[in-house]
Amino acid sequence: MPFTYKTIYVPAPELKSKSVFSAQPPELNGDQLARDVQATLLEMEAEGYRLHSITPIASGRVHMSSMAYSYTDGVLMVFQKTAV
Repeated sequence: MPFTYKTIYVPAPELKSKSVFSAQPPELNGDQLARDVQATLLEMEAEGYRLHSITPIASGRVHMSSMAYSYTDGVLMVFQKTAV
């Protein structure tokens, strides 16, 4: 029987900056990302899938035209359909 896989990207939400002209790079909302990942796991389990792998996706930005940094943009989750 061939395996059936499903891939889902879960983006990491950013916290809203307190100032429009903030000199700090935006912060990621790790708590919300954890809740989104948990919700995806539960939803896929209900559909008969189990988690096969999870990979963080890194991105980069230049902030205020001078400071470059990288951050976790989200996670890529691969699920495998469980045998019936």
